[in-house]
Amino acid sequence: MYSKYIDNSINEDESFLSMDDILSNIFNFEEWRTAEIDPFTQRPLKYEISKVYDEDQKIEIKGTEFNFNYIKYSYDTVISGQETNPISVERLKNTNGAIVIYTDSIRTQYLVDRARGASALRILRVINNSDKNKIIEAQSFNITEDFFIWLISRFMDGHRIIDEENSLSISRIIGFRGEGSQKQAILSGSGNEVMNLLSSLSFLIEMDVMTEIEVRIISGSETYEIRFYSRKSQLDVLVDNYVGEYMMVPSEERNPRVLLKAFIDLIPSIMNAYNEEIDNGNWTKNSKREFTLGLVDSVKEKLNILYPSQNTES
Repeated sequence: MYSKYIDNSINEDESFLSMDDILSNIFNFEEWRTAEIDPFTQRPLKYEISKVYDEDQKIEIKGTEFNFNYIKYSYDTVISGQETNPISVERLKNTNGAIVIYTDSIRTQYLVDRARGASALRILRVINNSDKNKIIEAQSFNITEDFFIWLISRFMDGHRIIDEENSLSISRIIGFRGEGSQKQAILSGSGNEVMNLLSSLSFLIEMDVMTEIEVRIISGSETYEIRFYSRKSQLDVLVDNYVGEYMMVPSEERNPRVLLKAFIDLIPSIMNAYNEEIDNGNWTKNSKREFTLGLVDSVKEKLNILYPSQNTES
């Protein structure tokens, strides 16, 4: 999973710190960090942090130029209650991963390779030497079951273009899951229409609550796969499944660019389209019921075509 955070650090004149200043603080950690000691070996615990790019990179998204870099981190902490355990893998916990740091020259934000919550925030606080509340804050989207039904209905009804101006469309519903059902349904844009209808209908009837959906999105000549979770409105961008300009470059070059495109453009565009449909009255509280009943009618219609009734004379 991935999550998005914004840095609220300010200067003495109450202007926000620049990304350069934030990076300078992160990498001059010897000036503020006190090395933690392994209680068993009495040696300093591992703490490593590095930038993938010596010079910040640039990318243009939605007409705005962003500067970004890719930070790799790895550090050890002592597991509580295991201080005297002689086996290091049982005594120490290693935390490692990568963070995209980026700015539009006004605010600095982070894309962390963790679900939004305590773990992601703790990592950002460790590398920033920040222990105050609201200095680093999560930026979230409101992902609900109703949003999932809307996505499926858009796909099934053939309204797959999310943003015509930016050539953004739904290519495929790769899967969706819910509580009350052990099934995972798959809807294919090029697949059998009857099977798509039956998969959707059986799933919606059997489940109690829809909890996640995975969508394949086409943006111009690029393909992205994004997984949305209703629980805590979490997100995952499947960077390894990306198809496009950056698919043949090393992951350290591909991943930050794919994540930036997903979080700055694709996900907000999809959420905006959903909210606009609600505001315009095109999607209401009764839409799930209407969509499900519509699937029933569609299944009946298709089955009547496939298996027409045979009228015989007595």
